[in-house]
Amino acid sequence: MRINPKRILIIKPSSLGDIIHALPTLVALRTRFPEAWITWMVKEEWAEILEDNPYLNEVLAVNFSLSRGWSLLQAVRERRFDLVIDLQGLFRSGCIARLSGAPVVVGFAQGREGSPWWYTHRVELPIPKGESWRLWNMHAVDRNLEVAKFLGAECMVREFWLPSRDEDREVVDRWFRASGIVGTDRLIAMAPVTRQAIKNWPLERFIQVAHALIKISHVKIVLIGTEDSEVSRSFEGVIGSGLVNLMGKTRVRQLSVLFDRVQLVIANDSAPLHIAVARGTPIVTVFGPTNPEATGPYGRHQGPYLLTSPISCRPCGQRTCRNDRQLECLTSISVSQVVSQAERLLVSGH
Repeated sequence: MRINPKRILIIKPSSLGDIIHALPTLVALRTRFPEAWITWMVKEEWAEILEDNPYLNEVLAVNFSLSRGWSLLQAVRERRFDLVIDLQGLFRSGCIARLSGAPVVVGFAQGREGSPWWYTHRVELPIPKGESWRLWNMHAVDRNLEVAKFLGAECMVREFWLPSRDEDREVVDRWFRASGIVGTDRLIAMAPVTRQAIKNWPLERFIQVAHALIKISHVKIVLIGTEDSEVSRSFEGVIGSGLVNLMGKTRVRQLSVLFDRVQLVIANDSAPLHIAVARGTPIVTVFGPTNPEATGPYGRHQGPYLLTSPISCRPCGQRTCRNDRQLECLTSISVSQVVSQAERLLVSGH
């Protein structure tokens, strides 16, 4: 499609991992439309991951509550966009896109909740007829880039730009000094909990992995995630002085700075994992019900650092487990498997 828009709105409000997967599309669009004003609509809680982005002109941080619906629509309409791109692909995002007043509204033909009904132009993903299952195996990064290609962009480089402020580096340095970390320490960040319980490898296994790894010379565990006193106490009781507990302390944008300082990240399928991948930090990750081909660590969604179970019911993509042996896809992955891969990466240095 050949157009020359002056004002572009990208709608991708959540979640954090999904926003990261859309970053290369922003770069492709900026390359395609170097003079355009580009705005990104994002939920307030995730807005800071887009701060200072050189490919963006504006971050439109919004609250999607019903009470603010009219003011949100007004904020969009007054900006007079001539191209709106819906990368969220849901009924609400499609509705906002169409009611924006933009003459061109682009989204996925395979969008959910009837969202394609709102678009003036629908992007058909390159799935052969009768092989819709391939959509399940197409990575989110590549799906998003299909929209940029539809608009005439060349998508040769997958760039994930994340903020890295001096003030955040100073905060991380202050945490490390307070924790007694020295230059010879090797740091392993652990993100043991996600917002979706079905994706969580058992907490006690994370603790066992941490306990095994701190026996390696100069290794310390950096615990991250949303504040959870029970999780913190569980780790502190086993790890003791080998633990740097940053649960509930890190802002979203500080994670990218933190991951520049650690040697390894061990995580479930979660936003910290995708931030680590974007920063090029070595990872070990456990995937249960979700499909790593579609939402796994991009460019690294196959390999020994990504652990999955061979059981036939995974990946299922469900929010509740339907297996009689609850979460067998996760529980069948052993502590020794994770420890082995972590040790290998620590020894190799990458």
